[in-house]
Amino acid sequence: MIKHTTILFTLSLLCGCEKPAQPSMSGKLPDRIISLAPNITETIYALGIDNKLVGVTPHCHYPEAARVLPKVGGFGQFNYEAIVAARPDLVILHKEYEVEKSRLKSLGIPTLETGAYFIADILKTIRNIGEVCGAEERANQLIQNLKIRIAELESTSTNRPRVLITFGSGETETIQAFGPACIHNELLEIAGGHNVIEGSLPFAILSREAVLRLNPDIIIELAPELDDGAEPSKHWKNLAAINAVKNNRIHVLTGNYTCIPGPRFIQTLNDFVEIIRQNDSLQPKF
Repeated sequence: MIKHTTILFTLSLLCGCEKPAQPSMSGKLPDRIISLAPNITETIYALGIDNKLVGVTPHCHYPEAARVLPKVGGFGQFNYEAIVAARPDLVILHKEYEVEKSRLKSLGIPTLETGAYFIADILKTIRNIGEVCGAEERANQLIQNLKIRIAELESTSTNRPRVLITFGSGETETIQAFGPACIHNELLEIAGGHNVIEGSLPFAILSREAVLRLNPDIIIELAPELDDGAEPSKHWKNLAAINAVKNNRIHVLTGNYTCIPGPRFIQTLNDFVEIIRQNDSLQPKF
């Protein structure tokens, strides 16, 4: 089960993605791969090269088969003895893992850098892993399918409700929310909503007074640590003046994909679209 700390860990991975440095393997395709992030593991499975995986992190919960793979530690606590023992010929990791990249280089282990911030970055990561790992055709097909689905889901409505997207444990004193500089904002815009958070940060911590001032029409809670059918956090009862609360437009998403910036972002987009369309159907018609 994904806990609150895991959600924050995932947020720390949301960074820009540039063309990664190619691993030096003399043109040979890797046979033994270690993934150091959940979204990387999910991408490897989506590309059909999971038979090459010899190590993942404890946070890699999807698909179910990933749970039983050997663990090499998590962010900030990687077990280099376990990594070396797995005899990888490629370790795929996020580009901001500077210390880890340096350590792996000293051990003579090739690395491939990735990142995930916006949709374009995720698609680039899919392409890069496919190219390096011998799954280029599968990667191109996956990217094409995702682009088609995005086009199908993109809203053309001029009615753009104001939305607050929250995550975390449901604390009553502060509320954690996604800002403009992240994929969740991009998905919301595609779905036809407008983020009430402004600025240039991926997420923000708000007081209850700030939420009252923002007064969103819809509140979406991302709560992958909860079970399906979970009720909205109790703190909304103390914010009854908010439009979303008054009109009972609070939605809880418990899918474990909601905070993993990998190929399953399309499921989050689909969830957002359904929520926005439901809100639109409730608007008065003139």
